[in-house]
Amino acid sequence: MKRSNAADSTVLSTIILASALIVIVGAAYVAANNAVNYQLENAQFEQAQNVLVSLARVVKNVMLNPFSSGYVRSSFWKTIPHFEDTDENMTITIVDVAENRTYTNITLDINAIKIKGGPMIGVLTPKTILGNDDNDSLLFTEASGSLGRVRVFQSDGAWASLDYSRVRCVYTGTSDYYNGTDYESFNVFEITLVNLTFGTFEPETQVLITVQNRGLNVQEPIEASNNTSVSVSLNGGEQQETRDLALLVSELGGDPNLPVLVNVVIVNVECSMLKGG
Repeated sequence: MKRSNAADSTVLSTIILASALIVIVGAAYVAANNAVNYQLENAQFEQAQNVLVSLARVVKNVMLNPFSSGYVRSSFWKTIPHFEDTDENMTITIVDVAENRTYTNITLDINAIKIKGGPMIGVLTPKTILGNDDNDSLLFTEASGSLGRVRVFQSDGAWASLDYSRVRCVYTGTSDYYNGTDYESFNVFEITLVNLTFGTFEPETQVLITVQNRGLNVQEPIEASNNTSVSVSLNGGEQQETRDLALLVSELGGDPNLPVLVNVVIVNVECSMLKGG
């Protein structure tokens, strides 16, 4: 009996040890697999951000060359791309403050290119990667600034997003224009907006994201007083910024007493996602 009990004890111990080893090996496999998946998802999400920044640079390259185009090649293994109509809008208004006169009022729909990260990825703090000139302003005054805004944020998953909900207003100096009887000096401003629209959307593992300039809408030059301001608002005033043009001229060393001439250009850009090898 004693030998039988000893044998049974040995077998039982072997079974327990084997089971423990299986559990340990299984847990180690799961942990290693999760670590690998996290690294892949993190790398893909980093790549998604780089893709959107590269895409914004392509838009910048083609925006002043009507009907020119460019592309970015990308792959989506652990991320999901989206072309999204955000149901939001952006309005730019140019008014004479003293006379309460509106020179122009333009509203554009805001579309966004978004890429969702894998389920293991999270964004603790929203961050603007591109387009944070003038403290992330809606209306910025730097000629070299980016109209495109690339952000990362958390909303039922981790997202990277590119949109064009910004306006560039650049003071270019003074120029003399003939008014029919004599030459008149103006402070000249160039205002630029991007109207982003979507074409073909064929998301695959390997894609080409193409950008095409669909032409420029150049508004008739606005001759305005030195009491003129430019405002940009989102969704009817949910967020708004205003710049006094005479004050801006004064800050840049111009003559704030002169009237202003404002040129407004809307750049129509179409983005498509095509199957690519």
